[in-house]
Parts: sequence; structure tokens; C-alpha cells
Amino acid sequence: MQYFINVDKADLVIKNAPATKVQTVQFKRRFVRFEWFDYGTPMGWGEDFRVRVYLNNERLPFGSERIYKRQPWLPTTATIDGWNALFETLMTVEQVKGGA
Repeated sequence: MQYFINVDKADLVIKNAPATKVQTVQFKRRFVRFEWFDYGTPMGWGEDFRVRVYLNNERLPFGSERIYKRQPWLPTTATIDGWNALFETLMTVEQVKGGA
């Protein structure tokens, strides 16, 4: 079974969906803001929470909460493992709290 995703609508939802939870942390002397939002309901398939990531108030590309190769926006003093550990720590806290 194939599903059709309206790319324009998906992009609009990713950019404009209201955040259900926001958490700001400091990472390598920079502020990182994670915004959880409901991606699925506006797309028509029910609740499906995703994350927007901002580094010093600049939105990073969708999917930047976990990276697998060095990204140009990653601080030079940071490691890929350190970045991924930051998000994993937040997810663990959210799951314990019963959040998004």
C-alpha cells in the first residue's frame, strides 16, 4: 500500500504547527530549543509528535534532533555523539514525565 503525502502541506505543518511542549537547554555555550508538535493530525492520520530544533533561535533542518554525520551547523567543539546524547536525555525525561 502506498501513501501520498502532500509535500507542500507537510512543509507548512512542520513550519507552523503550534508547539505542544518546548524545552530549551544549553549546549556548548549555545541555546538549543526543542519544540514538540503534532504532525499527524493536520496530515490526516492521527496524533504523531515530531520535533523542531532551533540552535541560537535558528531553525535547523527537519530531522536534526539525531544526526549521523557532521553537519555544518554543529558547533566545532561538539561531537555527533554529544549532540545525539542531548536529545536522548531529553526524550528520557519526557517519557518519565509522560510528555510528548
